[in-house]
Amino acid sequence: MAEEVLEARDVHTDAGVIISNAVKWSGAAGFIPVPYVDLAALGALQYKMVRDLAAIYDIDAKTKVVRTVVASLLGSLAPTVISTSLVGSSLKLIPGGGTLVGSASVAAFSAASTYAIGKVFVRHFENGGSLENFSAENIQEELKDEFASASQKAEPKSSQTAPKK
Repeated sequence: MAEEVLEARDVHTDAGVIISNAVKWSGAAGFIPVPYVDLAALGALQYKMVRDLAAIYDIDAKTKVVRTVVASLLGSLAPTVISTSLVGSSLKLIPGGGTLVGSASVAAFSAASTYAIGKVFVRHFENGGSLENFSAENIQEELKDEFASASQKAEPKSSQTAPKK
């Protein structure tokens, strides 16, 4: 019994480390100065994260299935993807300030979406799910909630409302 608890804790800890590392690298990918290369890097990082999470839960992660699932999850965030990542990446075409503003918005979107996707997959795998029975349609609200939560955590302290005294 104690061994099962220790093993479960290790898997949960490993999952947290995988998500944390992917979030950091996703945020960094947002600062790639070449428009649209940042979005390609984000897709590759999220793909790797899902494969790594599947591996620690002993789930077969077929390349085609993982790509399809990650693409469908990003599609679930479509309004945000279009308004934030594509516009942010396009702003990088404007020298100077456009690059800075574009990089910051893409980095924030990248980190928040990676966190949300990671959390959704951990919950799915912990409930006995696999990549084959994963349904992006069934978790859209959960994904959007995780994304909103991650986005709020990423807001600069100065933009958050101060607590009332």
